[in-house]
Amino acid sequence: MISRPKLLSCAAIAFAAFFSAPAAHARQGDVRIAYVAPKDPAHESIYRTLRDKKVLERVRDRLSHLRFPRPLLIKVEGCDGDINAAYDPDEGALGICYEYIAYIQELGQKIPPAGVKEGLTPANYIVGPFLEVLLHELAHAVFDLKKIPILGREEDAADQVAAFILLRLGKDEVRRVIASIGTMYASDAKESPPKLKDFANEHGLPAQRFFNLMCISYGSDKKTFGDFVEKGYLPVERAELCEDEYRQVKFAFERLLAPHLKSRPRNTARR
Repeated sequence: MISRPKLLSCAAIAFAAFFSAPAAHARQGDVRIAYVAPKDPAHESIYRTLRDKKVLERVRDRLSHLRFPRPLLIKVEGCDGDINAAYDPDEGALGICYEYIAYIQELGQKIPPAGVKEGLTPANYIVGPFLEVLLHELAHAVFDLKKIPILGREEDAADQVAAFILLRLGKDEVRRVIASIGTMYASDAKESPPKLKDFANEHGLPAQRFFNLMCISYGSDKKTFGDFVEKGYLPVERAELCEDEYRQVKFAFERLLAPHLKSRPRNTARR
């Protein structure tokens, strides 16, 4: 079995393939990064691998065209055992916990048969969940810093933004990335049946997030994801609505977010 440090190293290389190579002189503009030394010695290899592979530098460089009213900090850090990632509007910081990366690493070691049939390996499995949580929290940051209005729950909107962006990946990668995220949600859903209080959470239940992801994917491209219904990933009744659901997300993204994500050069001239 592949070792965990080697597994994460392979995943970091695959993740980096989705981003442009870091610039020789990375700009220190509106997006800043930090590799916070882990509190738990067990996370030392995760910390070193992410830092050595310059994962956050690649993220920063890809986002360098964004202009925010104040800097956005993207960091990886220890979270005292909490498996999480979050955007803090007071700090203007997007943090991904080492515990979360360790968790998806664990899931990558026990991919279910359905995931294996989708071509998932322990190394490439980690890329999808990492990209999803990064884009999900980045959506929260953009909502906050750009003061974008949201109708409905913000967590659902962040899920939709992340999925919409991921679905624009190349044809060779998008199926595997969506499959890895779906496998994560399915694994979360099977771990324990929901309790009544779980329905009060601001996030959708893992099973709901799974079906929402399957639906927007199917609605975006029935050729690439057309077998989701026959494989049982998506009920027929929901599948009939998915093309309209995707169009709704696309319309909202293009009207509300896209204008804020375009590159605009700074005007440094004095008036």
